[in-house]
Amino acid sequence: MSTEKVMNRWFVVVATILIQIVFRFIYAWSVFTKFLSLSDPVGSDQCTAVQTARIFSSALFFVALVMIFSSLRWQNFRNGI
Repeated sequence: MSTEKVMNRWFVVVATILIQIVFRFIYAWSVFTKFLSLSDPVGSDQCTAVQTARIFSSALFFVALVMIFSSLRWQNFRNGI
């Protein structure tokens, strides 16, 4: 077994864990929106529903964008599989 195959396996494991963490943060967003929209005693850090929806939408957009560009890079790296 060559060293390069072992390195590729570890890369896949680390990349999979990072992708799962990102998807879990997106899935848990509904929990965070409750706390973002709660008003504090001063009332200065309160977010509206539109603001939290924009944050969520931009997060989904950038996750999709990163997936597209990383798949294109991976395709070039693996000779167009």
